[in-house]
Amino acid sequence: MKTIKLENRITYFLLIFSLFLLNYHSINIFSIIFASIITIPTIKLFEKINIYKYKLTRIILLIISCPLLSFYLNKVTYFISDNILRDYSGLVIAFTLLLSIFILGNKGYHTIIKVIIINCYFIFFITLIGLFILIPYINIQNINLSILNNNNLFNSSVTYIFYLIYSYFLIYSTTNTKFKNKDLIISSSFNIFYILLINSVLSIITNYVKYPYIAIFKKVNLIGFIDRIEIIFSMNNLFIFYFLLLLIYYQIYYILKNKLKSKQLNITLSIISILVFLFSLI
Repeated sequence: MKTIKLENRITYFLLIFSLFLLNYHSINIFSIIFASIITIPTIKLFEKINIYKYKLTRIILLIISCPLLSFYLNKVTYFISDNILRDYSGLVIAFTLLLSIFILGNKGYHTIIKVIIINCYFIFFITLIGLFILIPYINIQNINLSILNNNNLFNSSVTYIFYLIYSYFLIYSTTNTKFKNKDLIISSSFNIFYILLINSVLSIITNYVKYPYIAIFKKVNLIGFIDRIEIIFSMNNLFIFYFLLLLIYYQIYYILKNKLKSKQLNITLSIISILVFLFSLI
């Protein structure tokens, strides 16, 4: 079955958005612009030399993906325990996440993409509702240069470049499909818009709250219609974060699948999953 280009674009958009949200305080507008300018020709160069065909490239991706999966499993676990399931143990949340990723990730890329595409309609619908209900709380005067440039430009740019390129490998190299410049431009432009939106609502306190993309909805008052409306948008973000974990795991599975026999593959993936789980608890 041939992967539809639109599916790759949607998935790439969700990947970049999830990495942006999970690293919100490490990224600013200027770094997004600078990193995007650098990344586009870099990816084009990678495609020209077909860098994914080299064994070293896949080894580096494997080495990166394992600790990255553990790191983001930890982040997503804390996000859930802070915003959605406050009475549940982080141990239970992390184990449940990883188990579902292990089961679904072994089904293949097309199954994963189907799950993502089905859920993306819900994600986009809730996101649009969120943007609509925030309109009365937007104040352009809250935005200023000191808020937008809240961290080191070099470190922030390097961080964003890494996520843009890594996401490219998760989607386009894995499926051997052509990368489009507009996919990156749309993703980065939306992230810039989201920074401006958050800052226009929260102003200076943006830099001091752990989850500013959730805190903006705590200001919304629907006259008692829905209690704690931010939970709805926390669930929306959870779907996006889950897809990130799923695709990182699939990268590990995809690299090992072409090198190991079925039994060896299952044993290796089980060991990696256990190690990822243990390190995610630290």
